[in-house]
Amino acid sequence: MEHHRWLAADGGPSQVGAIAQTADGYLWLGTNDSLFRFDGFDFTPYRAPDAKPIGIVSCLLAVEDELWVGLRAGGVVRIRKQGLTRFSPEQLQPGVVYGMARTHDGAIWAAAEDGLARFDGRRWQTEWQGWRLPEGRARAVFVDRTDTLWLATAGELFYLPSGTRQFINAGVKVEWGSGFAQAPDGAIWLAERYKGVLYRIAREQVRTTVDTFQMDVPASNLHVDHDGGLWISTLGQGVRYVDFPVDATRLRKAQVFSFRDGLSANYVWPIFADREHSIWIGTSAGLDRLRTRVLMPSELPLDGLNYALAPGRMGTLWAGTSNHGVTHLQGKHQQRFSLPSPITAAMRDAQENIWIAGPAGIWKTVGDIPRFVTSLPSGSSADSTVRALAVDAKDSLWVSINRRGLYVWKHHAWHKMLPVSALASQIMPVSAATDAQGNVWFGYRDGLLIRQQEDGVTRWTSKDGLDIGHVTAILHHGGRTWVGGQNGMGWIENDRFVRLNVPDWSAFGNVYAMLAVQTAGNADAMPELWVHTRSGIFQIESSELMHAASLPNHRVRYRSYGRLSGLANDPYQVLPLPTAVKTEDNRLWFSTSNGVFWIDPASVQSDQAGPSTHIESVMADGALLANLQPAVLPASTQRLVIDYTALSLSAPETVSFSYRLDGYDNDWQVAGRRRSATYTGLDAGDYRFRVVATDQDGIPSEQEATYTFSIEPTLYARPLFQIFGGVLIVLLLMLAYVWSMRGLRRRMHDRLAARHAERERIARELHDTLLQGVQGLLLRLQVIANAMPSETRARDDLEKALLRTEKMVEEGRDRVRDLRDAQVPVRIDLAQRLEELGRTLESDSGAVFEIRSSGTPVVMSAALHRDLYGIAHEAIVNAFLHAQATTVRVELLYTTTRIRLIVRDDGIGIPPAYLGRYGKEGHWGVSGMRERASEIGAILDIRNRDDGGTTVDVLACLRGCRWLKWQAWFNRIAEWRKHD
Repeated sequence: MEHHRWLAADGGPSQVGAIAQTADGYLWLGTNDSLFRFDGFDFTPYRAPDAKPIGIVSCLLAVEDELWVGLRAGGVVRIRKQGLTRFSPEQLQPGVVYGMARTHDGAIWAAAEDGLARFDGRRWQTEWQGWRLPEGRARAVFVDRTDTLWLATAGELFYLPSGTRQFINAGVKVEWGSGFAQAPDGAIWLAERYKGVLYRIAREQVRTTVDTFQMDVPASNLHVDHDGGLWISTLGQGVRYVDFPVDATRLRKAQVFSFRDGLSANYVWPIFADREHSIWIGTSAGLDRLRTRVLMPSELPLDGLNYALAPGRMGTLWAGTSNHGVTHLQGKHQQRFSLPSPITAAMRDAQENIWIAGPAGIWKTVGDIPRFVTSLPSGSSADSTVRALAVDAKDSLWVSINRRGLYVWKHHAWHKMLPVSALASQIMPVSAATDAQGNVWFGYRDGLLIRQQEDGVTRWTSKDGLDIGHVTAILHHGGRTWVGGQNGMGWIENDRFVRLNVPDWSAFGNVYAMLAVQTAGNADAMPELWVHTRSGIFQIESSELMHAASLPNHRVRYRSYGRLSGLANDPYQVLPLPTAVKTEDNRLWFSTSNGVFWIDPASVQSDQAGPSTHIESVMADGALLANLQPAVLPASTQRLVIDYTALSLSAPETVSFSYRLDGYDNDWQVAGRRRSATYTGLDAGDYRFRVVATDQDGIPSEQEATYTFSIEPTLYARPLFQIFGGVLIVLLLMLAYVWSMRGLRRRMHDRLAARHAERERIARELHDTLLQGVQGLLLRLQVIANAMPSETRARDDLEKALLRTEKMVEEGRDRVRDLRDAQVPVRIDLAQRLEELGRTLESDSGAVFEIRSSGTPVVMSAALHRDLYGIAHEAIVNAFLHAQATTVRVELLYTTTRIRLIVRDDGIGIPPAYLGRYGKEGHWGVSGMRERASEIGAILDIRNRDDGGTTVDVLACLRGCRWLKWQAWFNRIAEWRKHD
């Protein structure tokens, strides 16, 4: 059996006095240091919810999802998911609780120092009047398969048949009964702790038979395993094992497993079998586990190298090596034949002959004696390796010789076959097999499979789906051909290769052998498949293969027998193939670098249940959460650690994990064998942690283990705070806007005041200098004019010039007044001024001037009046002086909010190049009009008409027309883009 132990140095407890397994799969250990829970990987001390210590544990009883703990100080503790219940010694019998059992009615029975107690789910019963049970100490209690209660007291043995209330004395005088067990035949075994006596009690219909067996060492406990074997724990000599049926002779020859053999200690107390039939042993130094070895070592020499295997008759095995010739293994008997080494290939043909080959030649068995047949083909050297052998329907021998090619031995002569490929790597096959029709099949490197028939050759390559690299294994069974290679395996169907879909392809890389095993009772069903690869040995059940054949995407489940099952190392990767064979006794033999091992498929228990996954604990910023209920963590949580486990007590080292945090992870995280997940800096929100486990067979957990939690949002992330903050920000923005508007108005006021002061200064300067000077000049010229004779042309022209100059002086005064009072409303009629201007210009030219006004004239500011007049003045003067117009028309359109001024002429128009923002270079008419329009926020449009002439169109707003300013702004942008 395989053995593993845990000592205190390995983190395990010592003084293990009780073992039990609860429904969730955990193993519980009662020790002198209190109570521990074990998942096969870690020992976890149990911490009671009330924070009180459990004390020294004397016995354990697992009932479904409950754990009953008997205490050395007296009393019982019941542990459930809902919490913990303590029953004091006063509630049941005082003193040490030695043992507990449960009958089918759900009652819990406790054997204590001062007597027997029974718990019916509400209270403890300690009085036994009318039950025919004398008062006194109770040492051990047990319930057999018939629901009969057995009780060992300090002196006698009693039993209580199911459903009765009368104890029956079994007639056995026992001072200290320490352990019960029931054999497959129904007999009850009882160990006497200090006398070293075993009692076998067989209760028949009319009488009870008691057999006594004396041992040479005190026995502390008993256990009967699933095979019926009896395990005996002793106080000083380790563990003894006796096969069923047990008798005095077998007891004397019992197998001993002690400290000398690797047991943690010789003082042994409990022996317990878990659901996977592993045996757990509690000792004074620690905990031990024994598992039935699946792969058994053969009787072949351990120092043999490169075993070439072939199945013989009647369950025998032929094995050739590179250093010991050939061995014929018959049970434990070996018959060696000194054939020249190395032997590199062996096979069995359809007539049950064994063919053996090596560089020295070919041999064939005759009456289980190898007889020399022939040397290798001429030209072969001493190091020529035979890679594969096959015999066809005509008894011709096909031989693949390394680096030389494929040969056929028939009619006592060698015949070389033509190469099937031009590739150097495919000069010879590396594997061979013969199907039921006698056709020979050959596997080559680089994905080539050949079937040799009388009528020709059939080949499969990557074009036919064969994408497994070197073809290293071929199996024919039940009309189906299986093919294994460097990168997986599959079968041939409808002349195409169909790949077998497995969860982990790395496990099925480099397939060296495939064996078909027909399961008992299913002769017509598809056989199960055993596969030998670089990673180990794999068993695929027939039901999985049938699903794979009918469902293309089905991922087959398999059972693995690797390092933990006794396979020490990988098989040799090149020589010889195949590395596994099946003998007639249905045993499977596997060649490894540590020798040859065998397995009996009938002894393998099929257990396809995946490991049970559990969340162990959750820590937030170093604080352990009290329970695993959904939690709300504070917003300040920075680090979250989630510990998890999977219960696979037989091989916890091989369990791998994957986890995912919904709300954070986008995909599953592969954790390998790590049993903890850490997250830092999680944002506020809802989360769900999920974890699954996969055992050594590639089988995942049936259910995920989950934990749900949420992290509170920080103060600034809460909706109420965000609303309040948003309102506050709006208020602050409004305050900032008001404050900035006040500052802007203040700056504008200061700027306007400075501008007004500057205008007043300019107005004074103009009045005191230019206007006064011009006025004086006018007076002087008037004197001159008066001195000239009347009714002369010169005086008339001078009088006209003086009149125009006086009007200019009046306009100058108006401009000076505008500089002082730009926003002061003026009541001067704009139409009247424009008409006076037009009539004056009309009198000096041949063009006709027309003006028309519609709407009610409004009072406007001096600035608006000034700039509109300035724009019209420039347009009218240009029309008379430069446009060569015959007619100049002016229109004034008034509304309550707007005023529109249009000047049209029928002249030659303005050149398109001068219509831009800046007009003609060196002239300021057009640019001046645009600047005046911009000053008053008006829209100015200057364009040439299609029928000739120019139109100047001004639209100004009197009040409440913000849209006009935006339109003017967009128009300016468009104008810039047009003329840039």
